[in-house]
Amino acid sequence: MNFQNQKINLKKTGAVLFEVVLALVLFSFAAVIIANSFSSSLLSVDRMRADLDATNLAISTLSEIELGIKAKETTPTTEFEAPFEKWTWQVEMTEPSEDLDMGGGLTLVEVIIRNEELNRETRIARMMRPQTETEID
Repeated sequence: MNFQNQKINLKKTGAVLFEVVLALVLFSFAAVIIANSFSSSLLSVDRMRADLDATNLAISTLSEIELGIKAKETTPTTEFEAPFEKWTWQVEMTEPSEDLDMGGGLTLVEVIIRNEELNRETRIARMMRPQTETEID
């Protein structure tokens, strides 16, 4: 009888050990999945932040051109001041062709924002009247 009790106790101990190992495997699997989703979420937030920065810089640069703070002319690639020193801006002016000119004398002004480190480029364009002599002075 004593031998049979020991056999039953060994079976119970083996079952408990199996349950503990199974629980650890399931917990590890769940932890890996949660860590991967968290990492993916952080990368997505960084990407969205970079897109938002680029869009805000493009709109701000275009607004400065509209207000006359920056000249309405094609410019070479130029770096922004801190804290956006990793970003560059460039303005391209395109005169409309005869086919597309609607008589309004508008020029396409395109602002290009780049970040070589993040491999990002954002463009925003607007049709504007060319700079007049009174705006230059």
